[in-house]
Amino acid sequence: VTKINLTGYGVKGTLHLFPFLSLPNLAELDLSTNELYGIIPPKISQLSKLTYLDLSFNQFSGQIPPEISHLVHLQTLHLAGNQLNGSIPREIGQLKFLTDLALCSNKLNGCIPASLGKLSQLVSLLLYNNSLSGPIPPELGNLRNLVEVYLDTNSLTGPIPSTFGNLRKLSVLSMFKNSLSGSIPSELGNMESLSEISLYHNNLSGLIPTSFGDLRHLTVARLYENKLSGPIPEEIGNLNSLVYLELSENQLNGSIPASLGSLSNLEILHLRDNRLSGSIPNEIGNLMKLIVLELDHNNLTGNLPQGICRGGSLENFTAADNQLTGPIPQGLKNCTSLKRVYLERNRLRGNLSEDLGVYPNLKFIELSDNEFYGEVSSNWGLCRSLWSLSIARNNLSGKIPAEIGNSRQIQRLDLSSNHLVGEIPKEIAKLISLLDLRLNGNQLSGSVPLELGLMSKLLYLDLSANQLSKSIPETIGNLSMSFYLNLSINQFSQRIPIQVGKLTRLFHLDLSHNMLSGEIPGEFQSLQSLETLNLSHNNLSGEIPASLEKLRGLYTVDISYNELQGPIPNCQAFLNASVQELGRNKGLCGNC
Repeated sequence: VTKINLTGYGVKGTLHLFPFLSLPNLAELDLSTNELYGIIPPKISQLSKLTYLDLSFNQFSGQIPPEISHLVHLQTLHLAGNQLNGSIPREIGQLKFLTDLALCSNKLNGCIPASLGKLSQLVSLLLYNNSLSGPIPPELGNLRNLVEVYLDTNSLTGPIPSTFGNLRKLSVLSMFKNSLSGSIPSELGNMESLSEISLYHNNLSGLIPTSFGDLRHLTVARLYENKLSGPIPEEIGNLNSLVYLELSENQLNGSIPASLGSLSNLEILHLRDNRLSGSIPNEIGNLMKLIVLELDHNNLTGNLPQGICRGGSLENFTAADNQLTGPIPQGLKNCTSLKRVYLERNRLRGNLSEDLGVYPNLKFIELSDNEFYGEVSSNWGLCRSLWSLSIARNNLSGKIPAEIGNSRQIQRLDLSSNHLVGEIPKEIAKLISLLDLRLNGNQLSGSVPLELGLMSKLLYLDLSANQLSKSIPETIGNLSMSFYLNLSINQFSQRIPIQVGKLTRLFHLDLSHNMLSGEIPGEFQSLQSLETLNLSHNNLSGEIPASLEKLRGLYTVDISYNELQGPIPNCQAFLNASVQELGRNKGLCGNC
């Protein structure tokens, strides 16, 4: 017998129970993806003719036996996906014919032995997802036949060895999620076969080497979550094969190089969370295959490029938290491929009812904290995939269109702090998936539609600071999932509906600054999750229900500026309330 392949056969037990070790001519042994456990016995070294050994994806534990180095003909050693611990035996460096070494996804610790640099035939080195520590040995740069190196998800420290520049055949270099430091060596630009480099989530600093522009076969470059500084090299524009470029969460400064517009195959460009300045180059419009463009949290200025969606493939465009100005470009208005747009906290302006189109695939759009004006477009009702629409803190005017009710999938709607007028359309109740509704800070008038009670999934409702009047509808008691309800600073009158007591998940209730009258409902005793209660500046009368003593979670209460009288409930929130929070009532007393 020279070959045994039992991969995925559900084999159980320890290797001691099987007769494999007494087969002197065995050349290939594959027991991967089974339920084997226990240690790898040192006696495995008796299989002196073995060239292929795969014990991966079992439950082996203990250390890798150094006797494995006696398998002098071994070419492939796969021990991945077990529970092996201890250090990697330096004796493995004696396996001079080894081409494929996979020890990933174990619990191995200690340093990577420098002796691995003697494996001159090695093509694949997979050590990822362990607890390896210490520096990467420069001797690995002697492995000139290496095609892939995966050292990611460990605790490796120190610099990236400059000797890696000798690895001219290397296609994949993956060292993310370690604690590597120092600068990226310019010698990496000599790795002429490199197609993927992943160095993210480390402590690398200094400049991105201009020599990266020589990596003509590079398709993926992930350098995010480091401390890289300086400008993005113009030479990056030479990487014609590049598909994915991720430089986010660094300290890069300067302008976005126009040369990036030459990356004709680029699909993903992440530059967010840096210190980039200047305008977004118009050449970005030349990226015909671009799907994702993230520029958030920089210091970018100027207008958005007209041709930003020229290729018609752009799905995610985010440029929030910059200082961008000007209108939404025509290219974005016609970009029907869009799924996510985040442009909040800029200085963008323009008439939104004219500058935005119909986006059949759009799920999220965030335009808050800009200078947009115009009306809320009825076109939003045609965006049938929309989950979140936020245009808060702009200068929108006019009425909320009834067509908004056609966006049945929407879960978040925020039109707060604008200049909207008229009534809340009853059609808004068609948004049966809505979780978060914020219309506060407008000039909305009339009554709250009874249909609002049909929005049974609503968690957060803020209608404060409007001109809403008449009574608070009893149907509000149907919003049983709500944890936040704010109807303050309106013109609501009559009694507080007792149905509010059904909102047992509320932790914040604010009905202040209205014209509510009558007594505080005793049903409030059911609001056991309530932390904040504000009923101030109304015309409430009578005694505070003693049953409110049961609200043990209540932390803050304000009932000032009413006509309440009688004893204050023996509840910590009431007892701790200041004179201002209890004052201006008829005759409240602590020990009546």
